[in-house]
Amino acid sequence: MAGGSTVIEIKADIAVMGAGFSGSLMAMLLNQIGLRPVLIDRGSHPRFAVGESSTPVANLILEGLAKRYDLPRIAPFANYASWKRTYPEIVCGLKRGFSYFHHTFDQDFQPRADRANELMVAASLADDDADTHWLRSDFDQFLAREVASMGIPYFERASIDTLTACGAGWELSGVANSSPRDVGDIGDTAGPLGEPIRIRADFVLDASGDGGFLAKQLGIGLHPAGMMTRSRALFSHFTGVAKWQDLYAARGGDVAGHPYRCDDAALHHVFDGGWMWVLPFDNGVTSAGFSLDPDRFPREAAGTPDAEWSALMSRLPAVAEQFAQAKPIVSWRQTGRMQRRLARSAGPNWVMLPNTAAFHDPLHSTGNTFTLVGIERLMDLFERCWGKPELAEGLTRYDQLVQQEIEHVDRIVSGSFAGFREFERMIALSMFYFSTAIWSEEERRAGRAVRGAAYLSANRPELRAALDQAVRDIRDPAISSSDFTDRIRTIIQPFNRVGLCDPGRLNMYPYEIIPP
Repeated sequence: MAGGSTVIEIKADIAVMGAGFSGSLMAMLLNQIGLRPVLIDRGSHPRFAVGESSTPVANLILEGLAKRYDLPRIAPFANYASWKRTYPEIVCGLKRGFSYFHHTFDQDFQPRADRANELMVAASLADDDADTHWLRSDFDQFLAREVASMGIPYFERASIDTLTACGAGWELSGVANSSPRDVGDIGDTAGPLGEPIRIRADFVLDASGDGGFLAKQLGIGLHPAGMMTRSRALFSHFTGVAKWQDLYAARGGDVAGHPYRCDDAALHHVFDGGWMWVLPFDNGVTSAGFSLDPDRFPREAAGTPDAEWSALMSRLPAVAEQFAQAKPIVSWRQTGRMQRRLARSAGPNWVMLPNTAAFHDPLHSTGNTFTLVGIERLMDLFERCWGKPELAEGLTRYDQLVQQEIEHVDRIVSGSFAGFREFERMIALSMFYFSTAIWSEEERRAGRAVRGAAYLSANRPELRAALDQAVRDIRDPAISSSDFTDRIRTIIQPFNRVGLCDPGRLNMYPYEIIPP
């Protein structure tokens, strides 16, 4: 920092843009391998954010990163029990698995003996080893505080106006409303306001999500292939949400046959044209929202957020009962189409995390895991290749693999949306996700996983081709749902270690421990 100057000057190896969970985690990891990061954010903490569900693979990656890079204060977040034991003041929720219930508009939900309108896939054996829902305002703020406590320069409420090539690196300039000496108290407005800052960095890492810092600065447009998934969202946080299990049992449903309490999960209410997420936290707050096909439910015809919410509830009687006493406690969010995919995610001296390069939809909780896969991959690359010519080649491969993964997840999510009308097809298509996710989890637990391996095995040509065909077939009325399911059972066989698509399971899949 330049003494006596009105300009705050920082020299860094890597400028990390965005202090959500991914940017803060990256800053800490880079610091642990001896690089000099600086963390820059246009906002401040605490703040509302979605992207709240972990998965077994996400937790394994987080745990592995904490151990490999000596961040013991991060490791407890990789498990529900250790989180609650170590950080009871940081709000989270219990996530035992994935619960799906299919609804028909204007009809009450009726449990069936064959469970044809349900799907439950367990992700843990018991509460003690379960995954979590993250209350992002708490979780993200904690990580930002950790960055500050490690002495890493962190600018919040910062506006970076220009990014200029400077030799082999970059110069970033703008205005910060806090300086590095203030970050011990995240959100504190003490200290000088409106100070100009100038940061010289060899590399820029974009973790700004939909802020799209590098896309704006470098003029990176959307990928010409676009996205097949089409959805928009309406959501908030609520108090007073009833337990779905109670409503299910009151309708004659057999809860004893469920592999876990159906509310202790990423709960999905699915209907033709969209779905609703319900994610309960331990403090009585629930994250809930609709993801809707904008062609079926255009925003311009939706009215105000509360009017649209009421209209959807009026057509979903059982869900309306679950939310009869619910009150939103943060401002409604009503979006346009959520999907984005940028044409590039990396260059010789810059890179985007997956959550910046693309966004799909919250369905199946893919977002946080995909981001952590990218973080793990980049850390391996920086460790091996920082300061070497091989770094640029590695970033090219990173971009190629991220683009494959974006397309792969897009096919799974868009195919699932196409199956919402005929739930049996959605269940079958979703097994591309569950089979490869469970396979990846078991490979990691057995010590066979390759660091930075493709998310959901997206780099396997035969799997990609089969998924492409399934996405086409799911809309084909000439193919029966049972034949469609049989085809997918055969396709996923190399990954299917837990009997997915077994009709004898009645769509109920308990957690199974696979021998190494």
